[in-house]
Amino acid sequence: MRRSTGQRLSRRPEGGRDLDALRGALVDGAASAGGGVASGLRTARRAAASVGDGRREATIMAAAYGVYLVVRGLWGGTLEEGRANAAALIERERDLGIWVEPAWQRAFAENNLGLPAWSAFYVLSQVIVLPLALFLVYRHRRASYAFLRNMALLSWAGGLAWYALQPVAPPRLIASGLEDTVSTQTPVALDSDLVRLVYNPVAAMPSLHVGMAPVVAWALWRLTPWWWSRALGLVYPVLVSVAVVVTGNHYVLDIAGGVAVVLPAAVVAAWLARAPGGAPTVPGGSPPSDGSGPLPRAAPP
Repeated sequence: MRRSTGQRLSRRPEGGRDLDALRGALVDGAASAGGGVASGLRTARRAAASVGDGRREATIMAAAYGVYLVVRGLWGGTLEEGRANAAALIERERDLGIWVEPAWQRAFAENNLGLPAWSAFYVLSQVIVLPLALFLVYRHRRASYAFLRNMALLSWAGGLAWYALQPVAPPRLIASGLEDTVSTQTPVALDSDLVRLVYNPVAAMPSLHVGMAPVVAWALWRLTPWWWSRALGLVYPVLVSVAVVVTGNHYVLDIAGGVAVVLPAAVVAAWLARAPGGAPTVPGGSPPSDGSGPLPRAAPP
């Protein structure tokens, strides 16, 4: 007996059923993988929003510095590359009419505008002020520490990637007309073998001194109640910007590079600080019950 047309259409070849099964397996696998990735991202975000004990936080910072040393060793660039990129950067500043670095340094030196103090401030702002700000926020404003830590680490990572892609020598290491005032006016010799072990001499662009300054500024403005400390938070990035130029360590465009690194870092850090599936760690939140140190509770902005 001959099959009807409907019966013939309802029957699918064996290969068609196999193809449907394969397609279904791929869809199920993709959905499972996507769910796993989403779950992993949620876990990572919760970890980024959390604050551990002192050993955990110190380990995170030490690991970040270790990554810096590894990247510097593998992709740090040579002094010749750094000088070539610096010459191109100076030409760009001349084209823009902002090649003012030698004039600024001469003005500070000739008018006794405290160049030795600016040179000391250049070192202290990164070696003392930044770690101290992170420590004090961890100790006394722990609810805000995750945001501050993440902003610092993301800015650091952005600058590190930039250094690896484009090593740039500072003005003091090329024939730019600027002197190394830090080495001549403070006990820190920037080009000594010891100091060069811990920093990259061709990492002028962007200026992470400027990139990290908003970390300190935000803590002063948002987490302290005194008018003078909040005012210092407003002017601190400006002071750092002046210091990096007049000491012969950075270019004006390095300041723009530092800002370009820290702004997206702050946006991402604010997003990370709000952990999914739990109470948000809002930047500037109230201190925990054990955060009753000498700093009083900050007034809302």
